Amino acid sequence: MTTPTSGNQTTDTGLPSNYFTHTLANGLQLVGQRMPSLASVTFGIQTAAGLRDEPEERGGLTNLLSDMMFQGTETRDVRQLTDEFEEIGARRGAETGTEFARYSAQIVGARLEKALELFADILLHPAFPEAEFEQMRAIQLQEIRRRDDEPMRRIFDLVREKFYAGTSLGRRALGTKESVEALEPEYLRTFWRERYHPQGSLLAIAGNFDWDTVVALVEKYLGGWSGAAGPSPVETPHPEDAVNIELQEGNQEHIGMAYPFPKYGDPDYYAASVMTEIFGGGMSSRLFREVREKRGLVYSVSAMYAPNGIFGAGYIYAGTTPEKAHETVQVTLDQMRAMQSKGVTPDELERAKVQLKSELVMRGESSAARMGALARAWWFEGRLIPIHEITEAIDAVSQEQILGLLKRFPLTAPLVIGAIGPRTEAELIGDALTAR
Repeated sequence: MTTPTSGNQTTDTGLPSNYFTHTLANGLQLVGQRMPSLASVTFGIQTAAGLRDEPEERGGLTNLLSDMMFQGTETRDVRQLTDEFEEIGARRGAETGTEFARYSAQIVGARLEKALELFADILLHPAFPEAEFEQMRAIQLQEIRRRDDEPMRRIFDLVREKFYAGTSLGRRALGTKESVEALEPEYLRTFWRERYHPQGSLLAIAGNFDWDTVVALVEKYLGGWSGAAGPSPVETPHPEDAVNIELQEGNQEHIGMAYPFPKYGDPDYYAASVMTEIFGGGMSSRLFREVREKRGLVYSVSAMYAPNGIFGAGYIYAGTTPEKAHETVQVTLDQMRAMQSKGVTPDELERAKVQLKSELVMRGESSAARMGALARAWWFEGRLIPIHEITEAIDAVSQEQILGLLKRFPLTAPLVIGAIGPRTEAELIGDALTAR
């Protein structure tokens, strides 16, 4: 890990001069990337208060807490907070992940100080007012109902629950109707007191700023923050072959699959990204061409890569009709086996690299995207990763590396399959898995 320093220097001489690190005396870590061509600044404050940290019986607590943090402080009610954010034109947000919660704002650079003042008040002095609690809980219950009515969202809940069985990594971010209805404001206060501390927290910032000014402002508004959260649960999933079917009448069958893949920081991380792009990343991908275009089996099919700091996963989604569901599973598995045994072609490899690097360039023009990338790199790998290093890593991926990746992480062993629709397990899968 790069040793954080003050001022405009970093001890990692491999970093460009517009990347910075610093640590406050209270333990809060700061990382930044100056982007002088922009007028905006985006910062995010990330703390170890994710889904894995909430008590198992209080599902949805962290998500509700992230909404409640903006509902008033000891000195500002929700109306005052909203008005002050609107006065500076801030685009604010909050997100809850498995391993952290993040609060962010995008503003014009000249309004950074006011935004930091407001966020410091939110993080250090939340009020958790009863009236707003009931309103936010009602909204979350509506979101749960909406989720449960949308099989395309719910399918991956089914898959993750089996894939991460026995760990907190498969929890549903929103919780359940029963768990959210059982929450009380004091549960949120307790969780905030236990988990929201500067030791182990991170402030990432990207955009047009002066680093010395940023350090001084963060010290001014967050230097009085104190304490350290206890260690998060350390869990190692052990996925096994599993099928999770939710029978539902209708004219659609939603199919999801999951297989182990590299976590953040793994030597094969970029190979996994490239392989996923080739396999199911777009209209030129194998799954799209073979499952949709060639055979007309699905209306939607894709592959996704979802690493985290503990364990990575690859996901496949296919939306089809009940009549074509079994063949969809069969052809998808055939494509997975072919990828495992033969790897990728030179043309596929080159096309995927161009696509990933193009997306990287476009994200590099956004202060919000760069802030998120800085936060992920520091949080999961303990270092900042310049764009040129990512580009070089993508370029370095070879056919041989992808074959080696697929020996380490076979796509079909273990494999979790989930489905929502009218087909039973026997009707959907039959003997499709026997060829593994």
